[in-house]
Amino acid sequence: MALALRMGRTLSELEQSMTASELALWVEYDRINPVGDIRRDIQTAQIVSAVYGAQGVKVTLSDATLRWGPESETKQTDPFAALEAALMAATQ
Repeated sequence: MALALRMGRTLSELEQSMTASELALWVEYDRINPVGDIRRDIQTAQIVSAVYGAQGVKVTLSDATLRWGPESETKQTDPFAALEAALMAATQ
């Protein structure tokens, strides 16, 4: 979903036009340079940590990062898993 949003396309358009090898490249790119909101949340946490640090309060990035969803939701899922599966099925 994040890739589709970033590219201004629907999931259906990506499924029809993107090859599995291109998707694999995007997945690797996302691991190095996150494509979605996660990166912005981390950048915001860095600012929060710096502001608190300037006031003498130590705040870790983990403490300053927003947590979306239920507290028990700690397992991160692959955001490209469904799209990857669809593209793999289409190429076979």
